[in-house]
Amino acid sequence: MTKVSDLLNQRLTKKSSKTAELAELSRSGKLSSFAGVFHVATLTEEEQEGLRSLLSSYRAKTGAHQSDFQDLSSITSEIKAINNQAAILHGERIKRAQQILKKYRDGAFSAWLMQAYGNRQTPYNFLQYYELYKELAPPLKEKVDVMPRQAIYTLATRKGNIELKEAIIKEYKGESKKQLLTLIRRLFPLSDGDRRKKNSAEHLLHKLNGLKAHLKQNYTRPTLKQKKELKEVLQSLHKLLGL
Repeated sequence: MTKVSDLLNQRLTKKSSKTAELAELSRSGKLSSFAGVFHVATLTEEEQEGLRSLLSSYRAKTGAHQSDFQDLSSITSEIKAINNQAAILHGERIKRAQQILKKYRDGAFSAWLMQAYGNRQTPYNFLQYYELYKELAPPLKEKVDVMPRQAIYTLATRKGNIELKEAIIKEYKGESKKQLLTLIRRLFPLSDGDRRKKNSAEHLLHKLNGLKAHLKQNYTRPTLKQKKELKEVLQSLHKLLGL
């Protein structure tokens, strides 16, 4: 009988503890309709500052409330959590489809991606994100959840040492997307034969041709000072391209 009483007391204690935890989450605004399903991470300082700046810039004379920042932060965090989970769910299913289509002729998987998504790049990003994510330890997965999404996709798609990728995630201290992308591109440079590298050069060429066409139409009449600055930029481009 004593053992039964002890078990009941343990269950009641656990239930009471869980109730108190849920109450605290509710008070802090972290309890929502999908609590327990998604891992909702706190926004970074940069993201919080961005929201404050947005609210300040668009503040109306009436209608604003002190709680707006907290409410908007919670909503933004939840949306990020949904996006994170969606990427994993996409990647998991794409991986399963890939395994099925390995039994078929070359091109079957690419054809299926086009049929399911309308393009190949988006699902490939999901797949590589999923493959990186499943290799990570739980503490690193939590870090990935708060890191800039584009930076993580770029890290996942680069070929290289998994330990180095884990180190980048582990050492993340709230750096911006631009800072992370610069680091990733330096540590995992594209090979000369990588199609993405060629596309980057083609994109630059397209931009320069557009600028040339714009100048030909005389829509832009730079001042002498601007002409001097343009000349300096062109000289820098010559050096960078080795012309």
